[in-house]
Amino acid sequence: MNDAVGTLERKQGPGQSAESVIAIALLCVCAAAGLAAWLLSGDDAPTFTAEKNSVSNVASVQGDEKLQSEEQAVLAEWQSRLEGEFSQREQNLRQEAQMATMQQQSEALALAQAAAQAAARAAEVAEARAQNAEKERQLALATVREKVAKVNEPTIDSQKSVAKPSSAKESALVVVPASIDWNSCERPEYPEESVRFGQQGTVTMSFSVDAEGKPSDGEIVESSGTRRLDYRALSAISRCQFEPANRNGEAVPSLAQVRFTWRLKR
Repeated sequence: MNDAVGTLERKQGPGQSAESVIAIALLCVCAAAGLAAWLLSGDDAPTFTAEKNSVSNVASVQGDEKLQSEEQAVLAEWQSRLEGEFSQREQNLRQEAQMATMQQQSEALALAQAAAQAAARAAEVAEARAQNAEKERQLALATVREKVAKVNEPTIDSQKSVAKPSSAKESALVVVPASIDWNSCERPEYPEESVRFGQQGTVTMSFSVDAEGKPSDGEIVESSGTRRLDYRALSAISRCQFEPANRNGEAVPSLAQVRFTWRLKR
């Protein structure tokens, strides 16, 4: 019996070992199949794709940021260039405005200098004319005085003086100077401007009076101090009639002086 049991146990031992090997082999095959299936199933592919997409997204973001920075740099450069051009243009406009203003001032100064020179020349011409007129007036007055002096000079008949000496009474020369006839004209009228400014004075005038008593060549000998009063009196008296100078009962031409006083009534 013991031999039978031993024989049975010997028979069962190798069989159990083969089964164990087969089981282990099957387990290995299953494990290998599972591993292959796991490897071939691609369960980790989404994770790898996500990571790859993340990397791509990061690279794209970095590229966008770089592109934006480059664009900003270009825009900043253009903005700086435009600002420089605008600044230069504004400076040029200011310089042009300043030059135009300076040119206008220069032209105005030149015009003012030309006007001043013209006024100075006009003043010189007027002064020269006034001096010439005064010289002519003095010459004319001297000529008239000479004529009057010759007229008033006593004449002597040489034949009579030789034949018969004249007596003292006959040789006496009686000369009556010319005088103005105020009944023949109106007296000078006071100018309103002179009344307003209170102008007064005495003017002395000289006239050449012919034998008929008509005056001519009126001149101002001594001014009243106001030309308006002087020439108003000269103009009015020039229209008056004179009593001619009389020499020994005979009317003769002469030089008459007339004084007229301008006086305001208080």
